[in-house]
Amino acid sequence: MLTSFVNDLSSLALSLREGKKELFSAPLHWTILSNGDADFHDNVIFFGFEANKSDPVLVAKVSRLIENGWMLKAEYEHLAELWNCIGEDAESYVPKPYAMTTLQERPVLVISYASGESLARLSPKSFWTDSKQVLALAKEAAHSLRNLNRLTERPIEKVESKTLRFLEKAEKFRDLFKISGEEEHALMTLVEKVNICTKLAEHKVLIQGDFWHGNMIRDKKRKSLMFVDWQFARWSVDVSMDVYFFLLAGALAATENETIEQHAKDAFRLLNEWRKDIIPEYLFAYGVPEYYVLLPQKYGMMMCCVEKAVRSALEFGYSHPDDIVWRSLFAELINWSNEDSLGISDSIEQTSKPGTQL
Repeated sequence: MLTSFVNDLSSLALSLREGKKELFSAPLHWTILSNGDADFHDNVIFFGFEANKSDPVLVAKVSRLIENGWMLKAEYEHLAELWNCIGEDAESYVPKPYAMTTLQERPVLVISYASGESLARLSPKSFWTDSKQVLALAKEAAHSLRNLNRLTERPIEKVESKTLRFLEKAEKFRDLFKISGEEEHALMTLVEKVNICTKLAEHKVLIQGDFWHGNMIRDKKRKSLMFVDWQFARWSVDVSMDVYFFLLAGALAATENETIEQHAKDAFRLLNEWRKDIIPEYLFAYGVPEYYVLLPQKYGMMMCCVEKAVRSALEFGYSHPDDIVWRSLFAELINWSNEDSLGISDSIEQTSKPGTQL
């Protein structure tokens, strides 16, 4: 069956060649990238090669489960939106979508190959313990993200809703996990802050929804960052999910531990250490959104934890082993002092220096 499927993929690639002759000059050879530690809801990745070439020319993503084909369709649509929004400049940030089709009843997404080094392989020992390296990557990621946000920034139409669906996620969080009275209060406060802040927004941007180093590739030619895996992207008036998730994912990657509770505590401790230099520099590099929302550090990070803790349940109907890690980190972040934040009701058009937030 695999041989038949790969042959069909090759035929698809050859048919694409007819409309995109610049992509191929020889028959394609396909190889499968498999990972025994991959989640069952992850995709299988095929790379397409030109004959006698060491770098792929395109990527075909296939969902392991047919019912998860919606993820590939969503990624295709979001990538198409990006390219339609910003034109050829999109080439510097994301892969190009070539086709969304079905082979042997399986959805297949075909995109360009992002040539370069995947940052998913960053070693906790050699990278995350070096504050200079972490700071350099953080500032670079912040600059790239803000540039991309500026390119997709659009005014909100009067008929459009500003809602972030966050109340639904908060309710799911409460249903999935046994939370204390203190955590219940923190969750409701967070919902209130998100609702108040959202009303101030005048623009929306297309956020990536999974903005962490594992979804970044350093472009081989430009040496700049490219961003992959856009299935959870969405238009939003709030960029907090992207901005803060990068920090949280980095802290968790740097503090692997055998127990979930200790892992969350270690990540929280590291985030507190990063408040001295890395987080301020990172937020300064991103700057102040003039017409859309960036929550204060505490609330923005807590919002990320809630979304990540319930995403598998909402999107796939099952619980991922990492969900409890995000739930535990939420509990730790309740203790995050927010003296560095301005009042949530301050105007979104404030002219404070870059690096401050609502």
